Order: sequence, then structure tokens, then C-alpha cells
Amino acid sequence: MDKNKLNPKKDKNLFYIMYAIIFAYVIFNIPTVYSWLINILRLATPFYIAIVIAFILNIPMRNIENFYRNLSKNSKKVKLSKDALRALSVASTLAIIFFIVFLFSTFIIPRIGQSILMIFSNLDNYAVRFSAWVTDLSHSLKINYTLTTKDVKDFYNSINLNTLLQTLGNIFGTSEHSGDISYFVNSIGGTAITAITSFFMAIYILSNKEKHMTQFRKILVYLINEDHAVRVLQVCDEANHYFNSFITGAVTEAAVFMTLIYIIMRLFSLPFPELIAICGFMFSFIPMFGSFLTLLIGTILVSAAASSKLLLFVILFISVQQFEGNFIYPRIVGSKVGIGGLFVLLGITIFGKLFGFVGVLIGVPLTALIYALLTRIINFHLYQKHLHVTSERITRIDDDGNDIETLY
Repeated sequence: MDKNKLNPKKDKNLFYIMYAIIFAYVIFNIPTVYSWLINILRLATPFYIAIVIAFILNIPMRNIENFYRNLSKNSKKVKLSKDALRALSVASTLAIIFFIVFLFSTFIIPRIGQSILMIFSNLDNYAVRFSAWVTDLSHSLKINYTLTTKDVKDFYNSINLNTLLQTLGNIFGTSEHSGDISYFVNSIGGTAITAITSFFMAIYILSNKEKHMTQFRKILVYLINEDHAVRVLQVCDEANHYFNSFITGAVTEAAVFMTLIYIIMRLFSLPFPELIAICGFMFSFIPMFGSFLTLLIGTILVSAAASSKLLLFVILFISVQQFEGNFIYPRIVGSKVGIGGLFVLLGITIFGKLFGFVGVLIGVPLTALIYALLTRIINFHLYQKHLHVTSERITRIDDDGNDIETLY
């Protein structure tokens, strides 16, 4: 045996020296190390997107798979194996998604395109109508303000294409060259390739989700001890519950709201029903403020195309919003995540500041998860101290929950 061969278990001093050198390098080169880590993590961007897609698709796929499983159990002629059941469920989920996309591309998107084309081809007429409506409204409210047609035309003539591309480029994370049209087109192409790659990776994840979950749990238990691993998995289960509830509730609410807006606007012959309904669907994913954004866009479009119907549109929109929020949504979905409006606003504000638009979308379920975890920790520690706290008093209790002493 070579006596000069190094053995870390026997030569601990060398191990500590190497550890100290690496630690010192990291401390004194934090920006460089952080940049390396970010670049390494970015290599797996399609995988992260695939996990999100798989998580969303798993919601309907789970229900479809349960349906086929019950059908197979009750059938005497057809018995599906586990692999066949999974393949049929994935195929059915994709078929439903493609069918929805086909409906939108065949019926909805062409109408939206016609609406947008109509808007751009009648900008001069809309400018005249909108300026007249704003001027009449300001005079009726005793406000000394006049909006001329020239003011409106100067506004939309001042819209810069490069500024618009820069804003879109910031969304796609290409702010450095976002004013360059060719770079923007290339970025869109790269985004499309990433999306396609992520989609196929998501299909593989869904096809073998139990196997991947087992692998994840093995790695987790290997990296940390089993007690900490169980706690992490419990938090993951809690997060899965809140995000599932939020996504299901948000999509259902958005679809119902879009359908109601479209039907009402069609019944009363209001302009741009498809465009406003789609705006209602997209902005419904922004909690609390989405409906107001839809109302603002609808007010501008309706006032420009048919200002005489603006009051009718506002009344109908608010009525649909209140009806859907107070009667239909609670019966279909119930409470999304079970937190109050104060915490919803707090979550949107904090996570919106941290992560931008994505933070606004995920702020509610993240806030609900943090709220539930903090509530569980606080209640557990109060229980250990035999304390019961209400809005009226603080009491000490025994093991059976009976009051012993009033402290406050």
C-alpha cells in the first residue's frame, strides 16, 4: 500500500485547509460565485418550465385518470392496465387541450383579429368620439377641461415601437437588446423552442410521475435525515393543496367570467365582445385588480366605438362581476385558499415587488401557504405553553383544554 496516498479521514488537517480555502474564495468572490450559480441554474430552464406545465396539466389529468379507472373497474369486458390507464389519461388531457386551442384559433382569435383591425382602421373616428365624450363628461361634472381630437391623435402617434418592444423584451428577460427588432424576433424564437422542449419534457414527467416522485424523495432523504425530509414533504403537500386550489379556482372563475361577459355583450349588441371577454379571462388571474383592468379597457373601447352605450356597458359589467363573484363562484369553487382580503393584498404587494408579474400571479397561494405554516407553528407553541389566546382574553389551560387562569 502506498504510504504517501492521502486519506481525508486520516488527514483531517488537509481537509480543513481545503475547506477553508474554498470558503474564503466564496466569501471574497460572492458576485462571481453567484453569477456562476445563476448561469448553471439557467441551463435547466426548460426543466423548470416543464415542472410548472406538468403541475398544471396534472390537475385535469388526475380527474380523467380517476374516471377511466372507475370505468375500468365497473366494466366486465375492458380491463385497463396501469400503463394503459396512464397513457389514455395523458392522451385524453392533450386532446382536450388541443381541442380548446383549436376552438380559440378557429372562432375566437379571428374575431379578436377583426376587432383589432377595426380599431386601427377607425382610429380617427374613435379619436373624435372619445374626445367628444371626455369633453362632455367633464363639462357635465363642472370640470373646466376640454380634450381635443388633436390631443388624442398626438397620444397614439407618440407611441414608440421601440419602447413597446423594450417592454415586451423586459418580460422575456432580454432588456439589454430589447429595442433591437431582430434581437427581439430571435428571442421570441428561442422562447418558442424552450416552450416546445418544456412541453415534451412535461409529457414525460406526467407519464412517469410516480417514478419521478420516488426519485425525488430518495434524493431528499439522502441529502437530509428522514425527520427533516418528512417535514419538507409535509410542506410540499401543503403547497400542492394551496396551488391546486388556487389554479382550479382561478381558471374556473376566469372561464365563467369570460363566458358571462361575452353572452351579455352579445345580447345587448355592445362592441368588441370577444376582445373584452378575452381581456376579462386573462386579467381574472390578477386577484382583486383584474376586473378593474378589464372594466378600464372595456370603457375605453366602448366609449370610442359607441359612447351612447357606455353607461349600459358599465352597469352590465358591474352586475356580471357582482353576480359571478357572490353567487356563481362560491357555489362552483368556494374559497380559493381561505385567507382574507388583507393578506391577499399583502401577498400581491410583497411578491409583486420581489418577482414582478409572476409574483402577482403566485402571490395568493404563496401567502396562503406561509399563513398556514405560521399559524400551525404559533398554535403549536401556544399549546406547548398551555395558553389560549382570543380577541377578548388570554388564558392558561390544562391538558383537557379547560381554563385555569385568566392572564389578560
